[in-house]
Amino acid sequence: MQHITGPLQVAAYVHRATALPGDPAPYAGEDSFTFLRVRVTDADGVSGDGFTGRFCVAEVAHLLNGAVAEALARPGPLPDLARQLNPRAMTGVVVSALSALDVALWDLAGKRAGQSVAAMLGAVRPAAPVHVTCGFPALERDALVRACAEEVLNGAKGVKVLVAAKGRSVAEDIARLRAVRAAIGPKAELIADANCGWDLETALAFARGAEALDLAWLEEPVKANDRRDLAALAAVAPMPLGAGQMEQSADRFDLLTEAGVAVIQPNAVFAGGIGAAVAAARAGIGAGRAISPAGGWDLVNLHWMCGAMTEGAVELHRAQARIVRLLTETPPQMAGGMLAVSDAPGLGLAPDEEVLAACRVG
Repeated sequence: MQHITGPLQVAAYVHRATALPGDPAPYAGEDSFTFLRVRVTDADGVSGDGFTGRFCVAEVAHLLNGAVAEALARPGPLPDLARQLNPRAMTGVVVSALSALDVALWDLAGKRAGQSVAAMLGAVRPAAPVHVTCGFPALERDALVRACAEEVLNGAKGVKVLVAAKGRSVAEDIARLRAVRAAIGPKAELIADANCGWDLETALAFARGAEALDLAWLEEPVKANDRRDLAALAAVAPMPLGAGQMEQSADRFDLLTEAGVAVIQPNAVFAGGIGAAVAAARAGIGAGRAISPAGGWDLVNLHWMCGAMTEGAVELHRAQARIVRLLTETPPQMAGGMLAVSDAPGLGLAPDEEVLAACRVG
């Protein structure tokens, strides 16, 4: 990271955000709102914050507080931790740790420079269009329709509805989406997100049954983002496919592109950091693909999407509101269907340290 040298202090903690009245229910298990925050502090006392999601966060924290902290405690240029800790290009815990660290270093660099991360990346646009993830499985059909219609009425470019959940059949999911489409009209974009929930046969049945819904894309329809199943589905599906929100290597993004995935979806808190997300996005655009990060964490992804990318929408994930309020009192607000990036130094966050301490895990 430019202009940053050691020694640096590293401290990583796991937190579980608690709900307030009106917050969406957990949609992917009880750990849906568990996350890691790492703080990196330089010799002048300037700190940067980085984050990653809920997967193996105790192990990620252990790596950051151990080998990573030890490596960065030395004076001089920052070591090549990817080469040092991950010479065989594994994914998983090590890439999640390096993702959080990279985000923190960008935040730190921005604060030292008095610039936002978006500005440091080039500030190619002040805001990005928004898809709002609000169609959660726990919502019954009427509540689902109201939630989606309200977001579109407030200016969202489109809405994302989760499918392949709560034991619903393909027919039930399509009926729910049909009701949403009727409520939001033909112009708003409608996305169905299966969170890798189907086998190929079921995904094919859904794609055929949903043809009339004019989906903007069908997100991560098959288990494990299997590239062969994605290729088979992309060859016949009447709607584009999207995938990539938790991929952690350039090779995997390339495989998604080769499989015919039309919307590449890198998320900086998983992909290896901001630089890795930008690289994956640029490779996708070079191959004629659209870009739209997913998996939440718009507080981070908005910066690289506005800083480095001339096009593409961001995801505003309503279920993450309980995490967002721990990190800033002034989150980006949708206006005219756009989400404006903060021009405050770094990521522009102001974590609530007292509340974060209270919801620390382990």
